[in-house]
Amino acid sequence: MAQGFERLYRAYVRLLTWLGILCGLITFAIMWLIDANALMRKLFNTPVPGAFELTEAGLVLIVFLSLAYTQSRRGHIRVTLLTRHLPIGLQHALYIAVLLVGAAFFAWCAYAAFGYAMRSYSIGEEEWGQIRFPIWPVKMAIFVGTVLLSAQFLLDALRHCFVALGDLSAIGEDP
Repeated sequence: MAQGFERLYRAYVRLLTWLGILCGLITFAIMWLIDANALMRKLFNTPVPGAFELTEAGLVLIVFLSLAYTQSRRGHIRVTLLTRHLPIGLQHALYIAVLLVGAAFFAWCAYAAFGYAMRSYSIGEEEWGQIRFPIWPVKMAIFVGTVLLSAQFLLDALRHCFVALGDLSAIGEDP
């Protein structure tokens, strides 16, 4: 069972890796948009229409669509000042508990974000600036990002259960 779970886990991480690559491409596009906007302002005294609005939407995509990838790489800040002095069994138990709390919290955030995005969709909310575009897709990206992060926390908790039981000792995970 542990090996089948590990295949599922690795497939999910590959999906998150592709989302991470997408976020990198969005970052690159925003960089070029900001550069073009600065040059257009300096050389022709005319900014790129909608640069602010597109950058604003792109930043939301970058942040929320990369949260789960960062968690899969264990890239979020961890403080182990107290827990590293506890017995290893208690360390595993606390780590699993924290992962489950994270999964529950971000599932709740996803629920709230979905309602927020659907309200935006139902009223036809738009960004008002030099260009107009609907905001609900960006708000839906917040929902997708929090769902992915919640799922990653849950998968990490399950995976760590296997590690604590010794079923996946080959992956070398520490609490």
